[in-house]
Amino acid sequence: MMKLEAILAVLCTIGAGLGAAVTPQQATNSIPKVEILEAKNFRDLGAKRARITYGPYVVPGSEDATTHGMKTFQELPALMPCRECLITSYAPDLVFADGKPANANREMWLHHIGLSNMNRTDTACASRNWPERISVNGNERSSFDMTVKGTQKAGYYVRKNDTIFLATDAMNIDEKPQTVYLAIDYEYIEGTPDGFDIVFPVWLDFKGNCLNESTGAWQGEAFEAKSKTSFTAPWSANLILMVPHTHDGNTKQEVFLNGTSICQNVPGYGETAEFVSHVNEHGHDHDHGSSEHVLHVSSISQCSDVIKTNPRDRFTISSTYSMKEHPAMKDHDGSLEPIMGIEFLHFARPRDEAIKDILAMPEPNLQSFLDQVAENNAKPH
Repeated sequence: MMKLEAILAVLCTIGAGLGAAVTPQQATNSIPKVEILEAKNFRDLGAKRARITYGPYVVPGSEDATTHGMKTFQELPALMPCRECLITSYAPDLVFADGKPANANREMWLHHIGLSNMNRTDTACASRNWPERISVNGNERSSFDMTVKGTQKAGYYVRKNDTIFLATDAMNIDEKPQTVYLAIDYEYIEGTPDGFDIVFPVWLDFKGNCLNESTGAWQGEAFEAKSKTSFTAPWSANLILMVPHTHDGNTKQEVFLNGTSICQNVPGYGETAEFVSHVNEHGHDHDHGSSEHVLHVSSISQCSDVIKTNPRDRFTISSTYSMKEHPAMKDHDGSLEPIMGIEFLHFARPRDEAIKDILAMPEPNLQSFLDQVAENNAKPH
């Protein structure tokens, strides 16, 4: 299985020493397709919407001796719908050439997708000056709506020269290669309009917010994994959105502010046919080693009540897993796939104050990030 650390490390491996100049040859040979759509929110304020399709990505079959059907595809720089703008929402999907979802029922998985900004430092790891992790998603294909259905004027600021890195980790259960595309539906507003706040995404996980470790081994059939560290807010802000990522077997994830629960995320399983798989007659499947239909995580509830936060507020997380309630995924060799418990906190800050802080950020320290990843990969999980 491709570890999430390795996916994120790709951005540093490719980007180290390149500065702002990045050529398409250094990334996946993708020809993005752009489709203009009608915005859902803030049309009266000039909001726009575009669906960008990246690919094609050819994913090896599950019998491939090197990849076992798992491959990571990179877009660096990733085509964005705009520059000098606010991305107000985005939602990913893995699709086939005909536009239909590539999902578990058709033996394909959007195992992970990660977005990072090579020109901004990560708020959760400010002391280390690592590149900013914008989001991580999985086969649940969560949407990141920073407007909360048009109730919040907020978005992620993309500057003119920001280099956005996109990594797609696709998993093919079929023995034959399959060709897929990653489609992301973006909404955005040009410029940084008056009245709109700027969002700072913060990675929170139970094994170390600075990527000390982002995955963990199962600790028995049922257990609760709790934060070993906390994120301490460096400024005042409005916490407007919390988006989780977990794996099969998860039953609940919870976020705490100064020890008090402020968010509970509950996953749904097999809510539509696309998220139901069936182990084939050959029995070779990144699945559950069963001949029965298996329900996979198909959605995870988010939290969007506005919470005013202050400097020195502490955020922690817990993630509960139970194989008794939901089977765990298995890797190609039959071992249990590591668990995950990640939450992206979206803090909205006043425009002028936020831009001042962004402009003052040092260039990310890519070597420090790589060193930590190498240390993680040397540890048993």
